[in-house]
Amino acid sequence: MSKVILTEYNVTNPLLKKETRVASFADVHGDCSKLELIKDIIKELKVTTVLIQGDLIESVLGTDYSRERIAELLVDISKFSKVIFEFGNHDTVYTPAEPEEDRERLLTNNINYWNNLSSIDNIYIPSNANSSPSTSHIELSSDIDVSTISFPPDYYWFHERKEDFEEYMRKLEKIKLDLQKFNILLAHSPKNIVNGSTIDERFREYNLILSGHMHAGMIPTCLRNRSRVGLLGPGKSVFPPNSYGIVKDGNTISATTGGVSKISASNIAAPLNTKAGFKQLLRRVYPPELEIYKLNPGSNNSISKIKSYKIKD
Repeated sequence: MSKVILTEYNVTNPLLKKETRVASFADVHGDCSKLELIKDIIKELKVTTVLIQGDLIESVLGTDYSRERIAELLVDISKFSKVIFEFGNHDTVYTPAEPEEDRERLLTNNINYWNNLSSIDNIYIPSNANSSPSTSHIELSSDIDVSTISFPPDYYWFHERKEDFEEYMRKLEKIKLDLQKFNILLAHSPKNIVNGSTIDERFREYNLILSGHMHAGMIPTCLRNRSRVGLLGPGKSVFPPNSYGIVKDGNTISATTGGVSKISASNIAAPLNTKAGFKQLLRRVYPPELEIYKLNPGSNNSISKIKSYKIKD
């Protein structure tokens, strides 16, 4: 039977006026069966806000059915919960391996895919149909705002094999925050935001920063510790820092989820003795992770784990 690791946190802040529950996850990578489990749990728990930190799909190519099914599941979630989404690198980029003559078609198809989803009531997705990073600033409630920064499909990842953090910061600085409200930032990657136990001072006006991307460094939940160092990270990095967990620095909390799917793999079945088949096997071994944050009024900004447990389908 499939399992989902559900972790519940209590967050307090004097800017919060009433309890608000939000669900958070990232890094689905086109794994439709795991997203369906997540959807069912969110519906059962009656959570009315879902925050997604990117990498819903595996590839802009749409070479298997997963993109269409992912879209259907997102629409299903939007029927009982508000969905706010931040793009990840897999949601927007194409690789240099794609023929030049196909790139314009791929970009157009991908733009249409996300624009069609963003036209659905209760789904909030930043526009990716231009050549510069876009921002979204969404009023979740009278006391909570959510911000995202997303990059367009022809941007960065496979061009120079790095993330242009300074371009990110130039866009971030243009967001005007209402400091009388509790501000949440969805940031696909925690890189350059968190360094050990320190959060970059340029992010200190946010009360809660939610990230993904690191796949928990492929560390199972039972082996995670306060070092938050992973084993393997994106781009084949070894012992990546800040791979999972919670950091509190002053009035700012950063939380990096372990992700729904730890392995990028196609949904098209492949023999086990192939690389694709082995990756699909590993994908099934790691259970998906989902977080619930209970945001409550309190005298200071704090976070505590309520409980973490496995739910079977």
